[in-house]
Amino acid sequence: YAKGLSEFLDVPFVDLDQFIEKGQGMPISQIFEKMGESGFRNLESVAIKQVYADLLTRTTETTHINDILGIISCGGGTPCFNDNMEWMNKHGLTIWVNAPEEIILERLMKEKEARPLVASLTEDELRGFIHQKLLERKPYYEKAQSVIANHQITIHEFINTIQHAKNFF
Repeated sequence: YAKGLSEFLDVPFVDLDQFIEKGQGMPISQIFEKMGESGFRNLESVAIKQVYADLLTRTTETTHINDILGIISCGGGTPCFNDNMEWMNKHGLTIWVNAPEEIILERLMKEKEARPLVASLTEDELRGFIHQKLLERKPYYEKAQSVIANHQITIHEFINTIQHAKNFF
């Protein structure tokens, strides 16, 4: 949804993991190998603030305070570390796309080799991992300013939902 939303609104889109990979010159899996999860999470906290600062520098004199500067797509762990969710809520509109566990499983099975926390898990192990992580992360996700519970909505329905979350547009 994030990429489609940025295209619809004609604003920059930044995938936080890709931003980190570019800055570090290596894939997330190698960052995890070299720095561990805590090192990656620290990079993630710095990166989200850097992306926000970069978006602020792109503003023009015609940009208003409620204009959208850009869309940042972050990984599922980002809100759960280093007070990131509180920071994101203070500096933008946070949206939790609350997809069903089976949809998350489908997505992760397709790309699990690139995800260090799940790369070696079987499908059944991954299913259990997803369930456990969602339980652990739910208190952080629930702090989001808007929740999208229907993972099959159109971009127009998505925009309508978040417009009602906050007078942001």
